[in-house]
Amino acid sequence: MLKKLSVFMILVFVQVLNLSAQSNQNFQDSICLLDKKISKNIELNIVRSNDTNNIYVGDEDRTELYYQALIPKINVKGTIVLLPGTWETTAHVWNSMADFCAIANKNDLAVLVFSINQRLTLTKEIVSLIDLMSKNAIEKYHLSKNSFVFGGFSMGGIFSLRYAEMAIEDSTLAYITPKAVFSCDGPCDLKHVYSNFLRKVDKNPGLNEPKYGMAELEKYCNGTPQSNPILYEYYSPFTFDKNMGGNAKYLIKLPVRIYGDVDPIWWMKNRHVDMYDLNALDQTALIQLLNDLGNSKAEFINAYQKGYRIEGNRHPHSWSIVEPNSCVEWIMSCLRN
Repeated sequence: MLKKLSVFMILVFVQVLNLSAQSNQNFQDSICLLDKKISKNIELNIVRSNDTNNIYVGDEDRTELYYQALIPKINVKGTIVLLPGTWETTAHVWNSMADFCAIANKNDLAVLVFSINQRLTLTKEIVSLIDLMSKNAIEKYHLSKNSFVFGGFSMGGIFSLRYAEMAIEDSTLAYITPKAVFSCDGPCDLKHVYSNFLRKVDKNPGLNEPKYGMAELEKYCNGTPQSNPILYEYYSPFTFDKNMGGNAKYLIKLPVRIYGDVDPIWWMKNRHVDMYDLNALDQTALIQLLNDLGNSKAEFINAYQKGYRIEGNRHPHSWSIVEPNSCVEWIMSCLRN
């Protein structure tokens, strides 16, 4: 019986290795903008074989949860975690941030991309997954727990800011306390996000994105902002109508960058929305609050008309608004201090 069990375990282990190797090859094939000398060094690390709660979706037939790692060969000076936006694949993150990742690698910075592209709320499940992936990378690649920087796009921007706040509030709530954090056009106040979704649905009932967003928020915040404002405030990195910005008070001493491409004319012409719908209102309010509270390391970077998707189309809501050289320089300076 024991012999049969041992053979079975060996077969299962081999299948997992084959799955990992095949998944890694599929990923390598999907990278087109990152230099092949660098992309071939990106490693796939599966942390859960089954994504039972749909935390990462829309990436062909993938059913596992994983992170990918680009690790310098020697003298790792710090680690950058990149979190995707809603529905964004990990390959899209690598391609969108190709120059950034190449420059980070050249400066001996490790880059990790996590397979999380669902939820608008940083639930305990998501925090646990971020912790798990971070711990796995620290153990496997001998990374310093005290030299992490988190950055994310859109939804990933929410998560980056909120995760840092939780870690600063209570180190038992999150495994990593980042040395710095940046958000690429991520929303800040979920009550405002919900009201913006509602306005969009009223204007155009056929739109799917705002319906999806409202359903997500109502599910994980147990209702609307009117029926359950406390949970909306809990999951928001910043709450405009709360004293000290709600959770924003935990960012008073942390280097924070928020990138935006404030181009209302583009939004008016192409999406038929106005300034009230832009993330920049809350982003600038958050940074101004932090500055007023004494955080001189909090910055809003207006990358006006720099937003372009890797597909070639102009879009202010894009990774490209993060200028690679200056961002990596900023990260290096934060790690040194």
